[in-house]
Amino acid sequence: MTDRADRTPGWESVPDDESLHGDRALPPAMTAVQPTPTPGTTGRRRGLRRGAVVGIVAGAAALVLLVVAGGIGWSVGSDAHSAERPVQSFLDDVEHGHLAAALRTAGIDREKSDVLLTDAVYARAGDKITAHRITSVDQQSDHATVRTVLTQAGRIIPATFELERTGTDWGVFPVWSLRAPVLGSVQVAVQGPPRSTVQVAGADVRTDSSGTASLRAFPGSYGVHLDGGKWFTATDSTAPVPGFGATGTPVVVATTLTEAGSTAASAAVDAWVDACVAAPTAAPDGCSFYAYGEDPDNTYTDQKWTLESRPSVAVGGWASKGWAVSTRSAGSATFRAQFTGPEGRGTATAGPITVRASGWITGFGDDGATFVSAVGNAQSESGS
Repeated sequence: MTDRADRTPGWESVPDDESLHGDRALPPAMTAVQPTPTPGTTGRRRGLRRGAVVGIVAGAAALVLLVVAGGIGWSVGSDAHSAERPVQSFLDDVEHGHLAAALRTAGIDREKSDVLLTDAVYARAGDKITAHRITSVDQQSDHATVRTVLTQAGRIIPATFELERTGTDWGVFPVWSLRAPVLGSVQVAVQGPPRSTVQVAGADVRTDSSGTASLRAFPGSYGVHLDGGKWFTATDSTAPVPGFGATGTPVVVATTLTEAGSTAASAAVDAWVDACVAAPTAAPDGCSFYAYGEDPDNTYTDQKWTLESRPSVAVGGWASKGWAVSTRSAGSATFRAQFTGPEGRGTATAGPITVRASGWITGFGDDGATFVSAVGNAQSESGS
């Protein structure tokens, strides 16, 4: 029996080897069925035109750029309107000596007495701020606090600034205004005549009736100089102002009489003693000596003091009222008068009586020094 290939439904049987001939033609290949075109269309798909593709790509790119630009713009706008910006601007101006601009940024009104708040004066100050750094920004809806550290004279000094929201830009970004910070101050106390003129960083400053002056100042150190002319002198000093809002250590300007001042002071004391001696009374008003024991029933005339020896004095440093004058060695004086009374006429005498001269040299003028006695009614005399 001849084996046959298994017939599987749907498949042609595999021919046996007897039926295979090399000259038989293979059955024609199956032709692919072409789809029927839809009425109103061509028989093939059309691609997008090149111009349309370019337009779509360009539009997408523009949209991306617009989004990126918007993001950058928002970031730049937010940064430009941050609360730390006015603080940065203010401190930058201070570091570069642009005080006029710094005052405007901070809203500080410069008054007539603010002689240190100028670019020219600040240029002569030392130990100024050389750098700053923002350490924190606490930004609320309507106010903000910016904390910084300042570099001044090689030291780190903290400083805090307050700001308030005063409006918006473009209805979106907040506008922050720096509240005027409290400035430091230069404190000067002159141990010399009140209402003296001193130079602080080259600016003329007049002390008050107590001999002091207080001046608003930016951080730095300010040289203090007092010109006493020919009468007295003082050692130059420096007034430090550390950071903002700090009151510098008061600078005490001690004065010393020059040789001319000491001579004028001695002359003023002598003039006071002479005026007391010239008084035609037993008790000269405001003087350190007097005679007593007169009889109330007598009438005294031709009353006269005679200076036997003049007191020697020393003039020291400035005290509460002036340069202190102390008696180094006392002088003496005698008193003589004529009297008439129930017992008749006669001559009354007293002495020798100690003469002292203690008090103060309160100042100098065209006529020399002014001496005020520490006794009596503080009668003053001048003399050169």
